Amino acid sequence: MSGLKELNWWQRAVLVACLCALALPLWFAARNVHRFADGDWTITEGYVHCASNDRCEGTWGLPGGQQGHGKITGLAFEYDEEQVTGIRLYAGRDWAVTDRSDLAFHAAYELAGAAIGAALIASVAWLKSR
Repeated sequence: MSGLKELNWWQRAVLVACLCALALPLWFAARNVHRFADGDWTITEGYVHCASNDRCEGTWGLPGGQQGHGKITGLAFEYDEEQVTGIRLYAGRDWAVTDRSDLAFHAAYELAGAAIGAALIASVAWLKSR
């Protein structure tokens, strides 16, 4: 990429900043892949509390007698209103989802977004350096 020398200093700084910004979706994707591989199937203990759809919190049991608590993604507000207990979850110590495949789906589109962003940044840099 000898053409990068033709970029102004501020264009190179913007290029580096944009490439560094791509680390964010990659970090989220890695987190979701780790959660997909590292979580456990469990059920809620007690009632869940929901502020609105998909903004629910609760408590669940984990293997080894541990207990998890935190946000539960994928629950509807009705679970709080109807005081449903024993909801099946895929969870870790401070996170839970109702559908494990959501983690893989989110990781896939975050990786795709990072790849598209990298291609866009590289193509703009290449065009500007000509």
